Amino acid sequence: MANQIAQEAHHISAAQRRRQADQNRLQRVNRREDLIQRENHFNFIKMLYLSHFVSHVRHFGSILMYSTEMDELAHKEQIKEGYRRSNKNNAAQQIFSYYGRKHALGMRLETIEGLSKAENAFIMGNGGMEAPASSRGAPRRVLTGRMMENISTLTELCRALNINYSDMMEEMLRFIRQTIADDQRPPSDRTELGSLPVEQFTHLEIPVSDFQEAEVFQIHRARCTGTRAFRNGDPRNDWIWVEAGGEESYGDLRGRVVARLLSLFKIRNILRGAGDVHRLALVRILDPVGAGRFHRGSGYIPLSKRPNG
Repeated sequence: MANQIAQEAHHISAAQRRRQADQNRLQRVNRREDLIQRENHFNFIKMLYLSHFVSHVRHFGSILMYSTEMDELAHKEQIKEGYRRSNKNNAAQQIFSYYGRKHALGMRLETIEGLSKAENAFIMGNGGMEAPASSRGAPRRVLTGRMMENISTLTELCRALNINYSDMMEEMLRFIRQTIADDQRPPSDRTELGSLPVEQFTHLEIPVSDFQEAEVFQIHRARCTGTRAFRNGDPRNDWIWVEAGGEESYGDLRGRVVARLLSLFKIRNILRGAGDVHRLALVRILDPVGAGRFHRGSGYIPLSKRPNG
């Protein structure tokens, strides 16, 4: 039998052997492709995010919160440092032990620091009672990216943004009466207010408290170019959250409303000797529909423009 098979194989021509090899190779390729299509797919959360990024950026601006920086940093602190401190033998168990000890010590230090702040509100020394130990406060919001366009007054700013000057003055006067102290208020006369020097900016740096460390702040940047193009494209005016009331207002929004930046500017009160400077943001607020409650059908909170713009 073996001799018969060997004789038949000997009589097969080289062309037939090549065709047979090609057919076998094609079958292997087809089986591999079928296996890939059956076992691999793109139905996972990262690919779903990618399908929404374009519309999200067009509607709301930059997507800073979707950053891999936190995951990469956690991979370094939780995995790489633990492996580096192990003896490379059964490293997984040593990594877990290292991170557990480090986390427990960190929580212990946080507890001791919190108790020391509560108990030592006043520090007693040989010289008597000193002032209370002040904790580091949140950094201020900062305007950056001064625009070099020829805008020097509120009148010119309204003209550049295509905003009604009377409406702008009315909003400015309402803001001055409600929020600014009497000794620091700009003039209430519309002519004098409209002639105060103005500087326009493109960036607002907003410090946001870290999720796990209350004293660590991440800087989020909101951009506003007004009517000017952003990177040779359309103007960019980011959407932001504005705190407009207490947590009991605006339903599920808990006192916050959605607004779009129209301008970031600084106005200087040169009519006062101190020359007070006020850093302001002009926004267009969207009012929630249905008292700010989630729509049962869509799961969204519908919004609408205000009648007066």
